[in-house]
Amino acid sequence: MEYKHGGDVYRNRQVELDFSVNINPLGMPEAVRQEAMAGVLESARYPDSRCGRLRTLTAEHYQVPEDCLIFGNGAAELIFGIARALAAKKAVLLAPSFTEYEAALKCMGTDCRFFYLKEEDGFRLPVEEYLGFLEKEAPQLIFLCNPSNPVGTVTEREDMKKILDFCGAHGIFAVVDECFLDFLESGKDLSVADEAAGGNEGLFVLHAMTKIFAMAGLRLGYGFLGNRRLMESMESSVQPWSVSIPAQYAGCAAFGDWRNPYLCATRELLRSQREYLGRGLLEAGFSLFDSRANFLFFKDSARREERELYRYFLEHKILIRCCDDYRGLNGRFYRICVKTLEDNERFLKTLQGYI
Repeated sequence: MEYKHGGDVYRNRQVELDFSVNINPLGMPEAVRQEAMAGVLESARYPDSRCGRLRTLTAEHYQVPEDCLIFGNGAAELIFGIARALAAKKAVLLAPSFTEYEAALKCMGTDCRFFYLKEEDGFRLPVEEYLGFLEKEAPQLIFLCNPSNPVGTVTEREDMKKILDFCGAHGIFAVVDECFLDFLESGKDLSVADEAAGGNEGLFVLHAMTKIFAMAGLRLGYGFLGNRRLMESMESSVQPWSVSIPAQYAGCAAFGDWRNPYLCATRELLRSQREYLGRGLLEAGFSLFDSRANFLFFKDSARREERELYRYFLEHKILIRCCDDYRGLNGRFYRICVKTLEDNERFLKTLQGYI
C-alpha cells in the first residue's frame, strides 16, 4: 500500500531533517517522556480499557462529564470508528482536506461528495455557499477540520456554529477535527468541543496529543461525543486495549501539567518562526496561503515541474510534504511544518539553491 502522509523517513533513510509532519518543534516534554517510559515498565499487564485515570484528568481539564469522552489509538482510529458507527449512505467532504476522512468513509461504502475550496479565495471555507451545497446534496454526514489541513485556515466559532445549527436542523451529523487547535492561543475560544460535551447528539469533536505534545509514535487521540448510542457503537467496534499503557501514562502527564511553560514557549516559537519562514518563502517567489496552524502551505511557480521542489529538498536530505495526493491540488502545492530557528535557517539556506 502506498504511503500518503508526511513523516515517511523509513523509506527515505537519508533524510536528516523532516519538515513533512506537523509536530511540536520543541519535542515531547520531559515529564511526558518520563511517564511514557514508566508506562513501558508497567506494560507486562494489559492497559486499562476504559482509560480511567486519563479520562478523569481529561474531564477535569475541559470541565466536561467523563462519559462524553472517547479515547483511541490516535485520532485516525476515531475517524474510522465514527465512520463505521454511522455507516452513512452519503457524506460531504471539503477538498482539499485530510485524506483519512475519505479513506474511512470508503471502507463503509459511503458515497462521498466534495465541496471544492478555491485557490483564488485562499482555500477558505465560504460558509453560505457551503450551506447551499449541503442543502442540495442532503448528506447524512460531514467532516470539517479546524484549522484546516493542509492549508491551515481557521473557521471562526460563529461560522462553525452556523454550520452546526444548519446540520442540526437538517439531520446531518458533523465531525469537527480540532487536532491542530491547541497550537493557537485562541484555540479554546474557537473550539466547539463544549457543544458536543453539552449534549449536541449530532456532533463529534476530535482532538489528539499527537501534534501538540509530539506523541505521534505513542498514538493517543480523544473525542467529545454526547450521543450515547454512537459512543457504545464506536467502543464495541474496536479491540478493548487500543490505547497502550505508555500512551495513557503520557497523556496523564500532559493533562496533569497542561498550562506549563512548554505550551507558552511552543506558541511563542510558532508565532515568530511562522512569520520568519513565511517571509523567506515570499521572498523566494512562492505563493503563500494564510495559515494560523503550526505549518505553512504554499505553491511553487507554474514554470516548475510538479514535485520538483520535493525532489530538490530530498536530494539535500530534507523531507517536505508534496500535496499532490490531496483532492483539488497538484504537485506544485507543498506544506512544511514550523520548526526551530536553527532548522528553519537550514531550510531557507537550502532553498536559495533552488531559486
